[in-house]
Amino acid sequence: MELAGLLSPKVERDTAKTPLLELLENWVSVGLPPDVTKAHRTNSLNRPSKIIEECEWRYVRDITAQSFEAWRVKYHRDIGWTPKTLNDYLSHLRTFLEWMAERGMIGFNPLKSVKLLKNHKGDSMRAFTLDELAQLVEAVPVYRSCLYRVAAFTGLRRKELKTLKWNRVNLSGKCPSIELEPDKTKNRKGGTLPLLPDALEAIQALRELAPADTELVFFEGVTQMTRFRKDLELAGVAEFDSRGRGLVFHTFRRSLATMLSNVDVPPRVAMQLMRHASMNQTYEVYTDSNLLEIQRELEKVPTLKSSLISSLSTGKTCPNLSKGGNEHPLHEKPQEPENKQLGVTLSTFDHDSLKGGNGGPTGIRTLDTLLGYTPLAGERFRPLSHRS
Repeated sequence: MELAGLLSPKVERDTAKTPLLELLENWVSVGLPPDVTKAHRTNSLNRPSKIIEECEWRYVRDITAQSFEAWRVKYHRDIGWTPKTLNDYLSHLRTFLEWMAERGMIGFNPLKSVKLLKNHKGDSMRAFTLDELAQLVEAVPVYRSCLYRVAAFTGLRRKELKTLKWNRVNLSGKCPSIELEPDKTKNRKGGTLPLLPDALEAIQALRELAPADTELVFFEGVTQMTRFRKDLELAGVAEFDSRGRGLVFHTFRRSLATMLSNVDVPPRVAMQLMRHASMNQTYEVYTDSNLLEIQRELEKVPTLKSSLISSLSTGKTCPNLSKGGNEHPLHEKPQEPENKQLGVTLSTFDHDSLKGGNGGPTGIRTLDTLLGYTPLAGERFRPLSHRS
């Protein structure tokens, strides 16, 4: 009957009677390449398992594109998962189904027609303004307030926060810092992360709250999106702006990148603090251009009138605009800005106080040079609790 096409092949019939989770475990144990990382192997099992269980698929015949798309809508709209995360889940599940199809275990991949979600990098997520961040940390209980402050002023990712241990935190000495474990970071490089005042103050508060026998800094875990949304509502902070860009937990990391840009941290140093592979990722993807101090920078541009008058009075070809007698209002001494946007409370460097004026004979300001001047915390970043 198989030869006549009246009966499906035995391997398909056997697969149809085997529980889906059992087939998944078989794929992970024998179907994945032997050289894949432990994390990849774990995700290949856990991510499809989550979908299978929540969609209530028991056998291959239960899998439908419609039920998967309903699950995806729930996690995207209601829970706040990003398109990238949902695409990763779909990719793992689809790879598993393709493996079975290639071996004749199923006639076709039932999710082959499902398209990936569009992932608009850098445009779907905005950064917190400094006032919004202050509102949030003041509105929530102490533990979550400390969590949000550390996330915003270290740029640590959710997994890095979740696995951070007290034996990796140095709260003493001239430059308090966190020693990152290579196997817990995204780039697998580890390194030392200096603590800004807000992050240091929050970690010290957590030390007092933590049970004596706990290893983890965030002993109550890291906030999920449902709780995060409720905290935004409690603080009176709008989740979405007028362009539809939202706030998610990863927003804290983008907020730090925007702060660093607003206080003119040298690009190479900002890239190292953000632990990015390229400056483009720090400044094009993570920096929220809507919160940059553009007006402040425009005040540095000379006008024809002030330049001409100063040239005639001093006889200089390149006038010192600060001594001109009839300067444009833009060139008046700027007033201290109000704390309405990220980074405005972050004082700028006194570059001349650095060794050699610009970082030594090479003129390059490195992270080591800057930390020799002050723990990145010190002069430049005033804590939220000391906002003017």
